[in-house]
Amino acid sequence: MKKVIKLLCLAMALTMLLTTLAGCGKDTSAEQSAASSGQSAASSASADNSAAKLQEVPVTIYVAGDRPKQQDEVLEAINNATKDELNINLKVNYIPWGDYVSQVKLKASAGEEFDIFLSFFGELSGNIARKQCISINDLLDKYGPDLKQQIPQNLWDSLTVDGKIYGIPAVYAMTEMGRGFLVRKDLREKYNLPEITSLATYEQFLDTIAKNEPDVIPCLGGDLSSAVVCDAGKIGHSIFTFGGDNMSYLYVDQDKRPLKVENYVETDLFKEIWKEDIKAYNNGWFEKDFLSDKDRDGKFIAGKAASMGGDLYNINDRENQLKKNVPNGEVELAIINKGGKWINIGPVNNFGMISSTSKNPDRAVMFMNWLRKDQKNYDMYMLGIEGKTYKLNGEKAEVPEGTDPKDRYNPTPWFTMHFPYLRTWTTDSPAYTQALDFWNSLKPETAPLSTFSYSSENVKAEKAAVEKVMTDEVIPLFFGAKQKGEDYDKVVKNLKAAGIQRILDDTQKQIDDFVAKNNIK
Repeated sequence: MKKVIKLLCLAMALTMLLTTLAGCGKDTSAEQSAASSGQSAASSASADNSAAKLQEVPVTIYVAGDRPKQQDEVLEAINNATKDELNINLKVNYIPWGDYVSQVKLKASAGEEFDIFLSFFGELSGNIARKQCISINDLLDKYGPDLKQQIPQNLWDSLTVDGKIYGIPAVYAMTEMGRGFLVRKDLREKYNLPEITSLATYEQFLDTIAKNEPDVIPCLGGDLSSAVVCDAGKIGHSIFTFGGDNMSYLYVDQDKRPLKVENYVETDLFKEIWKEDIKAYNNGWFEKDFLSDKDRDGKFIAGKAASMGGDLYNINDRENQLKKNVPNGEVELAIINKGGKWINIGPVNNFGMISSTSKNPDRAVMFMNWLRKDQKNYDMYMLGIEGKTYKLNGEKAEVPEGTDPKDRYNPTPWFTMHFPYLRTWTTDSPAYTQALDFWNSLKPETAPLSTFSYSSENVKAEKAAVEKVMTDEVIPLFFGAKQKGEDYDKVVKNLKAAGIQRILDDTQKQIDDFVAKNNIK
């Protein structure tokens, strides 16, 4: 699930910390000419269903997450099945979520050759500015007919800058995912606590765990922002924050006109969340080492925590892993203000990009097209080998006899998630299917800045200085570790000294230009 545009409500979904551009310097013809002689011609011949033999080439993908133990076996099966159509040697490399964005940047800047990488809407402008990706209009025209047919136009539009397309969108439910977070249902029911649907019911749960389960951390992380912001008694829906790699410092209230960017730290909302986080910190609701903890998943699945950031897509995996250590452990998704206002902050979230270091961009797009061409191909990548890693039970997938459901093949899907082909499993948690049905039933409003992509290119020095203050001073303040008025005043003073006003002025110009260009009322 981490960014130029960040929802506060997405923050808990990632880490329980607040977390929530033309041509890449090349034209497509130049990019394709970088491939070895004859490869593009051969790929074109394949696309035209000619009998020409394709030369085998590697296609390497980078994704975030944990590598399934069956991954190599599945990739070998895909390579064999696509020999005549693609003739690729497909490789998928996994990087832990916490390191993913920075590691891909480093690999690209070092010139490492890879072809496809998972990216996020908040990274779009930066990827283009760093020339980390290539535009793919011509490649899609030649090798992506099924991609163009399968993916709605509004998703393509969101990844189009100055007429150039820079990514292949995933298609899945994503509206305000941060409005939910993972909770130990077995612990909630143990103490006869109500379903968590508000800030008050969540705080009741946290306080009960703190007082009765000394070996269990009530909340992994150190931030109640999602429950505060989405609560019906507060704002009641997502807010629009962005600008920082570790914590957002730019804020726009999308319900007001004209759209104006503010220093988030100086808003009344920031102060309200700070007050709640101080209370949580003092009551022992947060983990003691939340500022340095990099193993939240590990603690949760070990049964050492009662709640953490996450969304409907994490429910099955977390519960399966938890049951290995706590046999009666159950996971549910707590959703704040379920019946309130829901907003699409952006028309696309995750997507696959073609790396500027790719030697075979044509074959990479051919593979992405193959993946979305039909259900059979998608199943082969997402479910693996029929009869070995899965079997079909009607329209649902089922683990083969003798396979523990907790160990089923489960690759990272985010660069190519496609809801029209998504299969649920017979072993899925009821909490997952209920949450999935709920998100599919939503008819959210669209935020006015949903396709706005912020760029910090004009204020690089100020951005670096401001983010240092955010990391060193604002994060400990915001999460309740610093609680005095003089601490807050010092933070505001240091942000101004670091140049936040110049960032605000530059950002406001970008927003004004976006509003004028898109005729936003």
